[in-house]
Amino acid sequence: MKALDFLSRLLLRFRYPVSMPEDVATALGIHISNYVTFHEFVSHLSSPTCRPTKLLKFMSREDAEKAFFAAPLKEKFQNNTLFSYCFNEGWVEFILQFDDNSKLRRIYLQHRGIKQDRGLEIQLNKG
Repeated sequence: MKALDFLSRLLLRFRYPVSMPEDVATALGIHISNYVTFHEFVSHLSSPTCRPTKLLKFMSREDAEKAFFAAPLKEKFQNNTLFSYCFNEGWVEFILQFDDNSKLRRIYLQHRGIKQDRGLEIQLNKG
C-alpha cells in the first residue's frame, strides 16, 4: 500500500510541481484533497463555508504567521504579511492583515482569476 501511495503522490507532482492543495489546507486548518482540480481548489477556498480552523480573528501576528511556515514565498510588511503558493495556473496568495496591536483582522485570497482588487476575503472565526 505504501508503494501505491508513493506512486500516487509522485504522479500528483506533475499536476502540482511546487505547491499542493494540502499545503494550503494545512496552513489554514481545513480539509481538501490533492486530487481536486485547481479550479475546484480555488472555488473551495473562496466559498463562504471555508472557515480556517488554525487562524482566528484577533490572534497574534506571530501565531498567525506560524501557520504558513511552509509557504514558498513570504513577504512581511508593517500591517500585512503575504504568503504565496505556486501552482501551474499561477500564484495563489494570502494577505494577512493586522491591526496596530499586531492582531489578525482579515485574510484575503488573491489569484489572477479573482477580479476584486483586494481579492476575496476569507471569513475568520472569532478568537
